[in-house]
Amino acid sequence: MKRYIIMLGALLSLGMMSCSEEWMGDVIPTDKLEDSQAFNTVKDGRNAVNGVLSLMQSSSYYGANYIVYGDLKATDVRSSAINKRDDEMYRYTETTEAGNSSMWTQPYKCLVSVNNALANMDKMVADGAEEETQKAEIEANFYALRALIHFDLLKIFARVPSSVDNPAAELGIVHADHVITKDEQPARKNLEEGYAFVINDLTKAIELMPDVATEGWFNKTAMKALLSRVYLFNGDNQLAYDLAKEVIADSNYSLVPFGDYQASWTSAYNNKEALFSLINTDDDNPSREGIGYLWSKGGYSSMMITLSFKDLLYSNANDDRIKAIEEDVHKDDDGNITGTDYLCIKYPDEFANNLHLIRLSEMYFTAAEAIYKVNAGNAAEAATLINTVIEARTNESDVLAAGDINIDRIITEKRKEFIGEGHAFFDLMRNKKDVVRTGDDHLVVAPMNIAYNDFKTIQPIPRLELNVNDNIQQNPGYAE
Repeated sequence: MKRYIIMLGALLSLGMMSCSEEWMGDVIPTDKLEDSQAFNTVKDGRNAVNGVLSLMQSSSYYGANYIVYGDLKATDVRSSAINKRDDEMYRYTETTEAGNSSMWTQPYKCLVSVNNALANMDKMVADGAEEETQKAEIEANFYALRALIHFDLLKIFARVPSSVDNPAAELGIVHADHVITKDEQPARKNLEEGYAFVINDLTKAIELMPDVATEGWFNKTAMKALLSRVYLFNGDNQLAYDLAKEVIADSNYSLVPFGDYQASWTSAYNNKEALFSLINTDDDNPSREGIGYLWSKGGYSSMMITLSFKDLLYSNANDDRIKAIEEDVHKDDDGNITGTDYLCIKYPDEFANNLHLIRLSEMYFTAAEAIYKVNAGNAAEAATLINTVIEARTNESDVLAAGDINIDRIITEKRKEFIGEGHAFFDLMRNKKDVVRTGDDHLVVAPMNIAYNDFKTIQPIPRLELNVNDNIQQNPGYAE
């Protein structure tokens, strides 16, 4: 699935005339927009969707940090050295004053544009039945994007509902259900309200979404896949399973066949497994701050795959996923090998890469985890689901039996599939599993055991936000 992203020229017409470092500062209120500032045509609306997607390519968001975070905080990826980029994620040393504040501000900047667009949908004139369909698609995509962005913020700055006793008693995030201006000081909603908001927006998006879709945007199947993921995090396991199975049944998508795994990450490959992707083009990418440059041995090479994970994956020499790992062999002046590092090459270009945010293989693992949680007696079905992915990657059938299935085994098999894609940490948190790092290649400054309920497993609200909003409550354990 290919996406052709344009830069955000259309965002200027949506009221994002100037956006300060504080995400709610200097924003033109929706009700103050002049007609000349609002979009009026379907073409304007389509440009606006592309503009938001381009904002999401920022290195502070999906261009790097929102993917890197889920790997560096888990067990299978480490920093290559102290003080490398994003090293604080790996070491759990983020503070209120830390430089990761853009992980809060950038998504909210995206929401400014989304909400301005939704507030001005009635000004968009559709000319004929075809444009009416396109208008419905545009509106549905804005609701889906608003849901995705809120969900992402909840994952970083709040607990996972399935890991706490009472989500209504836990802090969530600020809900941007309208353009929040500098005169407002909104408080955080609770965690239960946060997930209800996300689910409501996604449900609305699915209802609005026509059967046809623009290549590269959210379509109805991708929306269902995202909602299935949200349900799993929320502990709605039967709902997660039901939707995941719907997605799996869509004949428009299929797992990458055995032998094609490495090629599937290149921009030239027609990837029928990719449900929703962002594309960094040569002209529109985060440059040297993007995830491709962070992994590349010709770039910053700021992350390495741990030896314990390498041993796990390489235990089956026939596993196609080994080809998505590159060996970086070091030699001394005499040509003797002094060491080998292992790099993820799912982002083979230093700048222009396909960022597959939702893949079909995830739905097999979601369905397996969800149905097993509904009833452990469903272990045979869970094994069948995971075996489908294993066979596509190893060309070996029926590897797992019902007796092999438990949550730890599901997580382990998923680690093999999604190394470098930012899932690992959240899979642990969702299942109340501590981060337990093994091996002697971890940096000496890195914590080896982090409890799932440690306050450092969620991020602090940044100081710049606390300074401009007296109603924002800091996460427990961090300085106000």
